[in-house]
Amino acid sequence: MRPTAGHGFRNRRRPSLRRRSLLLVAALLTAACDSSPGSPVDGTVATLEVTPARAWLEIGSSLALDAVARDAGGVPTDRPVTWTSSNGAVASIDANGVARALGTGNSTITAEAGGIRTTVRLTVTGAAPPVNWTVERQGLTDVSLLGAWADPASPLSIVVGQNGVIMESTGGEWGIVPSGTEETFVGVWGSDPGTVFAVGTNGVIRRRTAQGWVPVASPTTNTLLDVWGRSPTEAWAVGVNGTILRWDGSAWTIMTSDRGWELWSVWGSSPTDLWASGQDGRLVHYDGVEWSVVSSPTTAVLFGLWGTGPADVWAVGINGIILRYNGTTWLTVPSVTSRNLFAIWGSGPGQAYAVGNTGTILRLSGSTWSVVSSVGSGENLRAVWGDQSGNVVVAGWDGTVIRGSGNSWVTETTSPALVTVWGADGGPIWAAGGGGMLFRRGASGWVQEPVPPAHPLYGLHGSSGANVYAVGDTGTILHYDGSQWSPQQSPRAVLLRSVWAAGPDLAFIVGDRGTILISTPAGWGQMSSPTSAFLRHVWGRAADEVYAVGDSGLVLRFDGSRWTRMATPTRELLRGVWGSGPDDLFAVGEAGTILRYDGMRWYAMASPTDRALRTVWGTGPTDVFAAGEDGVLLRFNGAEWKAVASPTDRLLVQLWGPKNAPALYAVGVVTTVVRGTR
Repeated sequence: MRPTAGHGFRNRRRPSLRRRSLLLVAALLTAACDSSPGSPVDGTVATLEVTPARAWLEIGSSLALDAVARDAGGVPTDRPVTWTSSNGAVASIDANGVARALGTGNSTITAEAGGIRTTVRLTVTGAAPPVNWTVERQGLTDVSLLGAWADPASPLSIVVGQNGVIMESTGGEWGIVPSGTEETFVGVWGSDPGTVFAVGTNGVIRRRTAQGWVPVASPTTNTLLDVWGRSPTEAWAVGVNGTILRWDGSAWTIMTSDRGWELWSVWGSSPTDLWASGQDGRLVHYDGVEWSVVSSPTTAVLFGLWGTGPADVWAVGINGIILRYNGTTWLTVPSVTSRNLFAIWGSGPGQAYAVGNTGTILRLSGSTWSVVSSVGSGENLRAVWGDQSGNVVVAGWDGTVIRGSGNSWVTETTSPALVTVWGADGGPIWAAGGGGMLFRRGASGWVQEPVPPAHPLYGLHGSSGANVYAVGDTGTILHYDGSQWSPQQSPRAVLLRSVWAAGPDLAFIVGDRGTILISTPAGWGQMSSPTSAFLRHVWGRAADEVYAVGDSGLVLRFDGSRWTRMATPTRELLRGVWGSGPDDLFAVGEAGTILRYDGMRWYAMASPTDRALRTVWGTGPTDVFAAGEDGVLLRFNGAEWKAVASPTDRLLVQLWGPKNAPALYAVGVVTTVVRGTR
């Protein structure tokens, strides 16, 4: 129907194309600038960018806003910028763009240049109470323990390892005793508490006496890899380049050297029946006159030797290999594991234990080897010896000492790096890390929690106390259903670094080679990833707002349908991401890097440290924390990052705190747990 006067329309001519273009330009200019006579658009400024685009401040703090005016070609101009605040009772703004928080509430800060206006929404909140940080748990040492010995007539047990560490226990807690060296000890043996030797790199030899551990003259600078003996006047040490030493009660002397053998273990039934084993399946025998090579059925490295007599000698090595000497020939024995085995010890014929990688303990009963269950550790185990009570002492990586027998084992001390911490609202709280170890915080403190054998764990998160995930190396995924942890199948056997659960039916995992996994009703599935870089951390606010960070300044965002890259101003490795809202996100990384996303862009923030930052987490926009190398702890109050007093100098790897609770937790190396309370 054509409009007529009777229908309430006036007849009018259609404007010309030129006139319509002029009207459109005028409308655009009116929308982009203040139309008042005091601020005409002069054409010198096309855009006015203010950073940050969204801000929060605590009362009493101030923030310098950065404004950049650009012309139509994108070139910065020198046009002056004027500033105004819509609510002077909440925030003031001076001529230099410094906003000062005066009272709680909201204010709109307006910047104007050349008639172009840009606004920043500023919220002022009350100041959060200060946090006092203390060490809640700290391990003894995280060195690899490589040798173990126990006195058959007393409660004394000794383990040795890297950096000159010697640890002793007399039935109670383990403690580090001075050794006077930082050389690595690889072997330890004694005939009694007053005659114990520890040997290691650069030919180092220490002896335990009533006055402590003292140096003993060594005739070699070659690394010694094992020591064993029969009495206070009969002991032997073996090492690289065919080095074999003998102790006669007064001095160590060289029996043979420069033979090219790398010997890892020594044992014998008598002074004229000694065996040594090592690299390339090497087996050498001493008959009282000379050391000579004996035919071996393997070329695999043989790390451990033990026997009960001249016709019952055992050797163990890589890939689970087990050999037995019957008095005439070395034979391969069927093995029950493919794990590397590093040491063997027994109490008599048909009664022995062998230990190895990822918490492996084998038990010999009669003529049958079996895998010991319920060891309680996934650490690599390097040494084993029997104690006076009929148990065996096992030592391994991360300062781990386990004691037990049969299927009953107790971890007496362990200090793996804790790299992840998380808890459900109202508890419990878990921390996990090296050796597949997982600790749970309870009324009596942090206690090791039983989990299926696992590789090192790197990420923890869940939607409730009955839906928790732990992820780790070689595709490890564990799930807690409120009563027990159980393994789940991963579609990729790569290092899985982080997990974030959006709810009971949806979770995301990221890791090496750009891996992104998503939970599905049929199990874990692989998502299309826009990168092959290592993704270090994943975190989200909702199922359609998830972020992942990684190598070379990488930030990804998932919008519910696909993952895309976000532009960032850095190439530094990023390790952590967290935010209070879609316009208040933080990412941290190497060299003290701190980035913030204000809803418009990621921008670099001034950092008070050049230490690597490993984690970021907060309770709100003006109460954000970061932690990292050398125990550094930082806090952001909305205006600036400041260092806060830290109770540790150990690397802190992750921060987390429960909702509406006055406590925060940071975990790190040597089983360090730092707790912050308000």
